[in-house]
Amino acid sequence: MTMDPAIFHVSTPSGRVGRAMATGGLCLAAVCVGPFADARATENVSPSPVEQQIITQRITALPARERPGIMGQDMAWQMTTFLCQDVARSVLVRRGALPHRFFLQDDRPGSQVVLSPALIEGRGQYMPATGPMRWVAFTWACHLDPATGHVVHFDVNPAARQRRGA
Repeated sequence: MTMDPAIFHVSTPSGRVGRAMATGGLCLAAVCVGPFADARATENVSPSPVEQQIITQRITALPARERPGIMGQDMAWQMTTFLCQDVARSVLVRRGALPHRFFLQDDRPGSQVVLSPALIEGRGQYMPATGPMRWVAFTWACHLDPATGHVVHFDVNPAARQRRGA
């Protein structure tokens, strides 16, 4: 499955949450906050105990006033943000993206789907470092090692162009 990124720029507060939001960790449009109702969504898929420990540690390290909003996000968002986002940044920068101008989600249901503790898939977009302001759509897959909580591989594929009228 692939994911579409949010196509808007947001001004974010400084600090870890601000960086997470600016890099696609949090969509500020109402449609991006909270769980998505999608037939492919796997709400019953939980992170491994190690992955959950990493997520909890990262949330606990945030200022107390920022935690409730982060904890209210669905598990796909938390896993993507706290387990995959840093590796995604390095992969996307190698592909020509600006380091803080990418999104690993969009405003449509199912833009981030946890298929198992070892695999999250989605849609995204990035702004290239060169050329005019434009967004490059892509699909992604974050392959995790559930025993360590680390990314084994992060795949990025250009999004297929959709036919007109489709």
